[in-house]
Amino acid sequence: MTEHVRSAPLVSYHGGHTLFDGKGDPEAFIEAALVKGFTALGFTEHMPAPARYPYPFPAQPDWATASRMFDQYVTTITRLQAAYRGDLPVLVGVETEYLPDEETYLADFLERYPFDYVLGSVHFVAGVGFDWSPEWYERAARICGGYEPLAVEYYRMVRGLLAMDVSDVLGHLDLIKVFSPEPITGPEVAEAERETLEAARKADVILDVNPRGLIKPCRQIYPRTELLAQARRLGIPATLGDDSHAPDEVGARLDDAVAAMREAGYTSLSVLLLDGHQIRRQELPL
Repeated sequence: MTEHVRSAPLVSYHGGHTLFDGKGDPEAFIEAALVKGFTALGFTEHMPAPARYPYPFPAQPDWATASRMFDQYVTTITRLQAAYRGDLPVLVGVETEYLPDEETYLADFLERYPFDYVLGSVHFVAGVGFDWSPEWYERAARICGGYEPLAVEYYRMVRGLLAMDVSDVLGHLDLIKVFSPEPITGPEVAEAERETLEAARKADVILDVNPRGLIKPCRQIYPRTELLAQARRLGIPATLGDDSHAPDEVGARLDDAVAAMREAGYTSLSVLLLDGHQIRRQELPL
């Protein structure tokens, strides 16, 4: 007899990328979420990075052009939020970029827009956009002196982001494993992970359980189940993010993310609800 497994609420608070490394009409993302029975959908387009830290995307626009594109993104998602209010909660978010010498840039950027929530992420280590390609990853590792020092530095950056107290959701916690040819382990890495989870708990952020890593060379969900279990033991809440970069990726592999959460011991997931002009958290059974 097959055991019945309760269906989890379908949400995503990481994705809807259309400007720099994604494609598709934002409304098509919403329509896909409706078809799949989503409870809520958040859009988190990448923020325009400072001019001296351009994203390594193909045909990356200059900073002024990227900023104009981002303005239009906020306008578009805000309009769609109102248009679909009776059908699906749509949230206007952003995926931030943390750079240790550009904290003022980030703070000023966040002041300019009425975001519903902020997804905090780290994609640059030693000034290199490490998750773009194996070549960029190896370049960052060489600068840091190896894979373990690369991971330690990455987690130091994540803690720097958390210390700014601007993130509601913490994106793909162990992204640093993305192109590593082998698991990155060792006492210094373990300590860096432990310190970062403690910082996440103190910052009261929600972890993004993100299955996009399953289609990357690491072939693992972010964060891996062991790290997710540590987060659960610390009482850190978690939610889902499909990290969609096209409408046909909405909801992709979220069943794997739910399974990972359950294996890690989670019995509920966090959802973000727009209550008037305020965001409130709610825990829904997993």
